[in-house]
Formats: sequence, structure tokens, C-alpha cells
Amino acid sequence: MTAGSRAGGGGGGSLLVLATELPRAGGGRELAAAAATALAAGRQVVLADLGGAPKRPTLLASAEARALEDALRARGHGAAARGRICWLALPGGEAGAEALAGLRELGLADLIVAYVPPSLWAEALDRLDPGPDGALLRAELPAQRALAALAVAELRERGVPAQVAKRGPGLVAARRAAAGIEPGGPAGAAARRLTRRLLGRGSAGRGGSRDGAAPPARAAPSPAPAPPPGEAGQALILALGAAFATLACALALAAIGGALTGATRVQRAADLAALSGARSLRDDMARLLAPARLPGGAPNPAHLERSEYLGRARSAAEEAAERNGLSPRAARVSFPDRGALVPVRVRVEVLAGVAAPGRREVPVAAAAEAEAAPPAAWSGTEAMASGGGYAGPLAYRQGEPMRPDVAAAFDRMAAAARADGVALAINSAYRSDAEQARLFAANPDPRWVAPPGRSLHRCATELDLGPSSAYAWLAANAGRFGFARRYAWEPWHYGFTQGPPPCSAAGNATGPVPDGAAARAGLPGFVPAPFRAPILAAAARWNVSAGLLAAQLMAESGFDPRAVSPAGAAGIAQFMPATAASYGLADPFDAPRAIEAQAHLMADLLRRFGSVPLALAAYDAGPAAVAACGCVPAIAETQAYVARILGLMDAAGELALPAPLEVRLVA
Repeated sequence: MTAGSRAGGGGGGSLLVLATELPRAGGGRELAAAAATALAAGRQVVLADLGGAPKRPTLLASAEARALEDALRARGHGAAARGRICWLALPGGEAGAEALAGLRELGLADLIVAYVPPSLWAEALDRLDPGPDGALLRAELPAQRALAALAVAELRERGVPAQVAKRGPGLVAARRAAAGIEPGGPAGAAARRLTRRLLGRGSAGRGGSRDGAAPPARAAPSPAPAPPPGEAGQALILALGAAFATLACALALAAIGGALTGATRVQRAADLAALSGARSLRDDMARLLAPARLPGGAPNPAHLERSEYLGRARSAAEEAAERNGLSPRAARVSFPDRGALVPVRVRVEVLAGVAAPGRREVPVAAAAEAEAAPPAAWSGTEAMASGGGYAGPLAYRQGEPMRPDVAAAFDRMAAAARADGVALAINSAYRSDAEQARLFAANPDPRWVAPPGRSLHRCATELDLGPSSAYAWLAANAGRFGFARRYAWEPWHYGFTQGPPPCSAAGNATGPVPDGAAARAGLPGFVPAPFRAPILAAAARWNVSAGLLAAQLMAESGFDPRAVSPAGAAGIAQFMPATAASYGLADPFDAPRAIEAQAHLMADLLRRFGSVPLALAAYDAGPAAVAACGCVPAIAETQAYVARILGLMDAAGELALPAPLEVRLVA
């Protein structure tokens, strides 16, 4: 039975599992994705991401996931069928908690696994009635053992069984889970163990029923079995029936003795407040950068003024402090980089009174600083292809890599489609032999996935296009732009047939298109009109993303050709004299020539370091500092610089990952 028919039958609600992470632990979202894929065999499973970014559907989605996608979209949700699961981005804040409660009541899915950010955890628990059927917590053990135990104790008081994961999925496993694919390996086994223990071995009967009946009333959780030998490294089972009472007593003594002192609680509140403020900055960054006026001149309701941007972050931090037991007057919120074009840091300083046993209230001070920054494990969009197959430069459209001449042809085709009222979406483009091997290993059916070495996607000339409503337009018009439908049974798969042959030496040598067509994908709305043509021309000549150049200029000078920094950097691209001379820039205040030199320099840095974040770091801190560590150097100014530009690019839809900035504590 489809999700739509199930909902139509008046189902009694879905099983619900909440997942989060403790402060400083991270990995809660990845844990939720791994759990959802582990539970999705034969079920209709929604992965709800509160405060997360929307995702695109995948071509290899299961029938259950596609049925859920249709049912949720019919109700106005931006769902995406991805492999075994259906991904649903919900708003952050109180609206997200309310949406989650409403989603559960609809009963569209057998099971909902919801990632809830720590700042929203209490809100979500309070708004869910009845409470969730289980909870997954990601914690750093043993350092956070006491805090994890307190969290489990609170959940048990609410009648919610809980599991604590000592480790989150690794980078590869997390990406597979986010695509709705079984993570495999130790991460997949750990996710299966966690979810089996959480919902019980008979959970298939509870969550897997397809007749629309309501799940049985949730009884008090029974004691969980002890983990088999060798599994303690994957998960910590804290709900041990009568033994938990002893643990609770020990925790009470630890609280008195100092493990969970008043000072620790105040510090934790400061941490959560800073994280909440930084998350607000990250989530609102696109609105800060949105044009203040719509094309017709009317005010843009999506735009936030700078004061509103900072004010919302301040309110979020103060609210988080209050929710964690602090008076709003006790928390002082500031923005260390408030003078920057796009502030990304929040600092919270707390002075609170704490009652000590047998003594009067004593003052306790704490401070925390959080930022929105690029994930340490992400290297950004690659400038050159590698991994087998095509080995030339890559151009990006909608975050997908391809040969530069293919990108130029797609731009022309997409423009014609827009003129006819059709919006083309790129679901997939270049995949190296190595990537194809991993995809085939996960889906070893040659009818759906070509074996390694045989897929034309390896040649960077193939595009999987959508949505399905565009198939008729593509069939009638794609040939005019050099694209041919490769297979009769795949209305989405088009290959570029003009220019050098696929996977040839000439194809590898394909460079930028000289007339600038390769950069006509459009520019963000924040780019002033006088600089749009120079940016597009420089991007085309040097095969650098126009969105990257625009975001960099916004961060460097705010498009002020006369800008001069205290360090001596000058002009719209902020060139130091020696660097300007090495790139033939005689006058850094000549904006078109400075933009040309900027594109040339970025092309060199991308070729050398192979990723956007490292190239940006080298532009700011110098190539030597980046080469010394192979990373974004631990320089606060450089890290903030990279974060701001990635945020600008993300708002313009220029990045391969939908949420490139993570929120983390830095002090």
C-alpha cells in the first residue's frame, strides 16, 4: 500500500525516534541518517531534519521512498526520496518542533527518525504528546558519561527508551547514509544494533505494519539486554533496569563532589547559548545576503537587515541560556567579528549565582564562543577530475561537476528552457571510476547502475536531468544544444555529443570556453551591475566559478574599488603590492583588471591545492601556510574568511554540499 493510501485510511500516527548530540560531541545528524537507513528495509521511513537544508532526490530511490515523497509534497512539504528513505527538511526553532508533531499525527510513514539540534531538544520533547518511541544520543565517552546518563535519566522519566552512541558514522558511511544507502561496514552494523535494541527485536511488527493501524500504546521500556562481547566500543547501554537506580545515586554524589557542579551546569548553559546564536547566524546568512528589493522594486520579505541578523542571533542565544536555567540578565551576548561583512561568531559570557551545599549562593563565571565554519573533513569542490575516467578541469553547475564545454552547453539549454517556463535540475553528472565502483557495490544491478569502467558518467559528458515534468521538453529540444538521449528507457539521461569525444585525450584538454558561455549560469543578486560583466568574463577565461569570484569580492571589499586595508591590501580584490605585481596588475584600483588578476590567482591556487576552502585560505594567509599543513591554517582570521565566503556561495547555490557550514565551539 502506498503512503498516500495509508494516509487516506486515517492512520493513527507513526513511530518516532529522535536523535541528537550532546554539546561538543557532534554527529547527531549523521547518526540519525544511519539509523533511518538501517530501519528502512521494507518500511516507509522519513528522515526529518530540523533546521537542515533541503536535499535533491536520487535516481535510485525505492518505491516506498518515492511514495512518501509524493504524499509529503502533496501536503506542501519539500521532501526528497533518497535511496531507502525520504528526506524531509523542517524549519528550525519552535516551528520545527510543531511541524514534527504534526507530521507524526499524519501517519504517512511507518517510522520517522528526526534529527533535533541540541538547542531544540527540550522544545521538541515538550511539544510531542505522546512522547517519542525512542531516542538516540551521540556523546563523547567517557568524557561525557555523566552528562549522557543525566540525559537518559530524564528520558526514562518521560517513558522514552534511549541509546547512546559512542561514535558517529565516518565520512564515507555518513555520506552513504545521507543518500539513503546502507552505510555498510562497522557503521552499518552499529546502526542496526542501536536501532534493534532501541525499538526491540519485534519492532518490525510495530513500525512495519502497512495497514494504517495505529501503533500500540507505548509501555514503560523494559530493561535492555547487555551488549554482546566486543560491542561496547560502538554503543553504551545506560538503561539497565534496577541497576540504573545505583547509577543515578552515583551521579547525585558526583554532582555534589564536583563532576556535575553548579559551575559545570553554568558552563554547559553558556556553551548551548553560544551554539544557538551561531546556528542562528548560519541559518539566517542567506537572508542577510538576499537583495533588499525585489526586481520590481518592492521590499524583499526574505531580506534581513544587519541589525535584524544580529538581533535574531542574540535572541536565540539568550533564549537558550534561559532554557538551561539562566536568567536572561546573566548572559551577555556579543559578536567578536561584528565588523565583518558577514559575522559568523557569537560569544556568551555568564555571571550567575549558584547555591552550594551548606553555603549561601556563590557567583560563578563562564564563557563560550561558537562559530559557523566549514567542516574539517570537507575539501570543497574539486578543480580537477581524478579517480579514473575524465582527467581534465571541472566546471560546476548546481553543485554538480562536468566538462567545461558541457557546462557551457547546459547553460544555453537551461536558458532556453527557462524562456519556455521549464526549470531544469541536474540530479547527477561526472562520476569517476572510483565513485562508480562504490555505487555499483551498493547497487550491483547492471540494469540500473553501470559496472565500473563502463559508465559514460566517467567521461564528464553525461547529465541526469529532471524533474520528470521536463522530460517532454528535453526530448523535443535537447538536440539543438548538442545533447542526445542515451537510452530509450532513461528519459533523464542526456550525453553531450559535440566537441571532443567522451573519455579522450582531447576531452581531457578541454579548457574554458573563450566567449564566456561557460560562466553564464548567473550571478548572485548581491553583485552590483557594473561588476557583473567583468566577473563573468574573468570566470570564463580562467575556468573559475563566477559565484566563487563574486562571493570573494563581497567578502574582500563589499565591491568597493577604492577599498584599502590597514595591512596595505588595495582595491576591489584586496591585492597586496607584491602579489599585484606578480600578476601584472599595475593599478589595483582598476576594478576590471583586478577581477581578472583575482580569477588568474584563484585558478592557480585551485590547481595547486585542489579545493575551494584551501585555495581561499591560501588567498588570505598565503600558499606557504596552507602547504605546511594541507589544511585551512588555525588562524582565526583565515578560518572566518573561508567560512564567510563558503556561506556566501552556499546562499547563491554554488556549492556541492547543501550545508557547508557547521556550528562548533571554539572557546
